[in-house]
Amino acid sequence: MPGWESDKQLHSNYISSKPASPGYTEDQAAEVTRFRARLLELSTTVSTHPFWESVEAGDRVAARMALKHAHEPAEA
Repeated sequence: MPGWESDKQLHSNYISSKPASPGYTEDQAAEVTRFRARLLELSTTVSTHPFWESVEAGDRVAARMALKHAHEPAEA
């Protein structure tokens, strides 16, 4: 991504900016692609698992949200 610099802020001398990003190396891009493919595979496996047929249709969203937050500590 190219860098940028904004105009001076009103009532301030502050000028925000971001340097240009060098982007991903070929190895990093390949790793991101691999991670995204694995994420899609795992997401599909969880969301289409036969377990969800045992949960009533009206309760599935709440059950999936509870699963999403299962790693968090229980509130007192």
